[in-house]
Amino acid sequence: MLRIRKATQLDAKACWDIRNAAINKGCAGFYDADDLIIWTEGELTEQFSRIVDAHFYVAEQSNNKPPLKRVIGMVMLDEPYAQVEALFVSPDAMGLGVGKSLLQFIETKAFNLGIAQLRLESTLNAVGFYRHCGFGGEGLEEDSIYCSPRGIALECMVMYKNLAC
Repeated sequence: MLRIRKATQLDAKACWDIRNAAINKGCAGFYDADDLIIWTEGELTEQFSRIVDAHFYVAEQSNNKPPLKRVIGMVMLDEPYAQVEALFVSPDAMGLGVGKSLLQFIETKAFNLGIAQLRLESTLNAVGFYRHCGFGGEGLEEDSIYCSPRGIALECMVMYKNLAC
């Protein structure tokens, strides 16, 4: 069973690990291996933990044998910029609908906040996923460069989705 809930600081380590594993698995072959190392190196920071606590939502999987809950994905809505951020799914849960559930959750949250259009910067490997979820389309995509705070520049696709009225 999948449940999406507000993240807490206690989820920061799981979110950090999922982020890095998802980048290493999903982005391999789309970006230079040295860039992936730079993008994912380092330890969990207090700043990342604070952001998780303040802004993230996590997908938590429950298993009844034995009773176990584990975080398998996360997402963030940057409300002032109407932007989806940090949508990552654990590699062992990729392709099972977790990312789609997280995205639908954030779309509903954004719509309820009065946001009419969402923006995101997709890594090249995830463009197809976002298109399948309704992002992009005629005039709603543009090539861009993501400049990481770690000093690397990665090609990405800026995509938009108009939310239903």
